[in-house]
Amino acid sequence: MKRFDGVRFVALLKFGKALLVLATVYGAYRLLDPATGALFTQWSETVTDRFVRNLLLRALAWIASLNASAIHSAEAVTAAYFVLLLVEGVGLWLHQRWAEWLTVTATSALIPFEAWKLIFQPNGRALLIIVVLVVNVTIVLYLSTQLRAAPQPARQGTEA
Repeated sequence: MKRFDGVRFVALLKFGKALLVLATVYGAYRLLDPATGALFTQWSETVTDRFVRNLLLRALAWIASLNASAIHSAEAVTAAYFVLLLVEGVGLWLHQRWAEWLTVTATSALIPFEAWKLIFQPNGRALLIIVVLVVNVTIVLYLSTQLRAAPQPARQGTEA
């Protein structure tokens, strides 16, 4: 059995992220139920802070305005992301080199979007975005170092 190391820690992070995506999808699905929306609307009326109440009502109105096409597109993207996270996690747990490459590539692709959001759309979640950005950069640097340090397989037909 292989030992628990940094690669397996990254795998656990990927599994955790997949669970968060699943929980978010479930929550969004529940919000699409008219009874749940009515319950949230009723609950928002008990909120004493006018700003928070207006924010909740605007969010509920936005959710109610989504058409079926937008919902199906979001479902497809979320399902693909969920599968990607699971594939990365399983591959990393099994110490597969392709999973390290996949994780470096997929995680690197998201870093510019996170940086853009932090720089051009600052909001109350700046600290969270910074944490996510630092974790993702650390994962990319760590796995890149692992990939460079690993012995390269011999290529066939490259004899001198």
